[in-house]
Amino acid sequence: MRSLCDDERICDVKDLEVAAALVREGLAEAGLAAGDAMERVFPGERWLIFGVAPDSLAAAQSLAGTLEERLNADNFSEESSFVVMFRPVQTEPSPPEDTRGVGRLRAPSIDRLIQLLEARSRTSDALPSLRYMEDPRASLTAVGASRHQFIFGRRGVGKTALLLEAKRQAESRGALTVWVNAHILRELQPAQAASVMASLVLGSLGGHGGTTGSTIMQGVQSLVAAVDALRNDSFAAEDQLRSLIPDINQAMRRVLSGDFLRLFIYVDDFYLVPTDNQAQFLDYVAGMLRDSDAWLKVASIERLTRPYEPSTQRGLEIPHDASRMDLDITLEDPGAAQSFLESVLVNYTETAGVSSLRSIAKSEALGRLVLASGGVPRDYLNLFASSLVVAREARQDAREVGREDVAIAAGRSARTKKRDLELDVSSGRAEELLAALESLSAFVKGEGYAYFRVNVADKEHHAYELLSLLVDLRFAHLVQASLSDQHKSGVRYEAYILDLSEFADVRLKRGLNLLDLEAGRWTHRLTGQAKSAQELSTEQLREKLRRSPVVSLDLLAK
Repeated sequence: MRSLCDDERICDVKDLEVAAALVREGLAEAGLAAGDAMERVFPGERWLIFGVAPDSLAAAQSLAGTLEERLNADNFSEESSFVVMFRPVQTEPSPPEDTRGVGRLRAPSIDRLIQLLEARSRTSDALPSLRYMEDPRASLTAVGASRHQFIFGRRGVGKTALLLEAKRQAESRGALTVWVNAHILRELQPAQAASVMASLVLGSLGGHGGTTGSTIMQGVQSLVAAVDALRNDSFAAEDQLRSLIPDINQAMRRVLSGDFLRLFIYVDDFYLVPTDNQAQFLDYVAGMLRDSDAWLKVASIERLTRPYEPSTQRGLEIPHDASRMDLDITLEDPGAAQSFLESVLVNYTETAGVSSLRSIAKSEALGRLVLASGGVPRDYLNLFASSLVVAREARQDAREVGREDVAIAAGRSARTKKRDLELDVSSGRAEELLAALESLSAFVKGEGYAYFRVNVADKEHHAYELLSLLVDLRFAHLVQASLSDQHKSGVRYEAYILDLSEFADVRLKRGLNLLDLEAGRWTHRLTGQAKSAQELSTEQLREKLRRSPVVSLDLLAK
């Protein structure tokens, strides 16, 4: 392979595509082939990443150093050097020649669908949504506003997907963006965590300035070094950061103005930061951003978030300092929830090559998926993948996912939810919540129901927070927020249903009152009684809910 600068045209144009072509030429000389190249840019380095067959990976890697030397010869790139990397790429296996006598759910397209659902149901900055579908509750226009904002919702409702789409749109308009997952901040004290944030923000500003000789941008670079030094000293970090905040703010106000440049900072999974640290951390960051065109967009679980401390007046106070958006999904409008969730799922079935969703899932199974997921998109997608696996395990000739397949998948998901609970809250709180769930589930099912009521007047009860956290963590789902008592004037209830994972084994108990969903409408049936299913009108649903047991919140506090 020749040196890049043997070709004068390449040296003049510095064409990345030509560099990639020369790498392929060098590989071809060794009898190797490479697929498309991806570029990743880091400070001082430009990575060219090629896909190669798994059995060629070792040979390709052995040539990486030689290829890099030739690419970087004669100072081809003055500002950054090329790095050549390889990754194995699997070819798609051919489908079997004869699939006669095998159920539809064993087709290669279903294998692809399961893999796709498992890989892409959880979004991140590195792996965004397969295709963003705007939720009627979520306003991209609002998230793009020049305003600090909290986006609240349970795990899996789409907070990350919303922020990623807002980030993409902001970048397309020329704004600077910084993405932070709060997981990297959870073990840090507030000043150290704020120092990390300052370093990322100032680094983004400095990168935007490039190699300019501006004294303002040089000042930004010097602040980056000062802030980075604080991260290694937890004792001195607080006082030193406070002394630096005015300088950071002044630099940001100079660079970030509405007629020049705007910055959006997206903080995902903020609830992972200990609640005692949250207000102070936000106060530091708000001080850095004050009166500049820079805006925080924070995704979190509301009951695990304490953004403002009234006693010290530190943090961001809603609605004065920041607005809020609520993505929490309930089952109050199951028809709308089912329509939205199926529109999301169809993106996956079409990508996998499945002709139609209803060719692989019965109508009652799709309705039960909404119930089992509580309307949460990530749970819905994961449960559908698990239901496909359950159906294939149960029946060699499986053609469709059925209602019982979903119930079994929901039962298996209980372990995942409880593991999530232990990650989201402290160990002591996790034990308290699991004990409350056990008491609630045992009482409600013991009364012969899978749904229950709570007196609205009990919202002031200290244990109401436990119930709310169980809802946030998807162990129960709100069905109606305000249900009147026909016999007691002024008495109102909230109506909930236990998560399906809590009564997936109800076929073992006869006479249990169940609510189910089919085609976006509520149905009622009794376990162990054939032909007891009844589609419910709105008023009939209220009547069924009014007959359900009333849960005393003292039960949860034991």
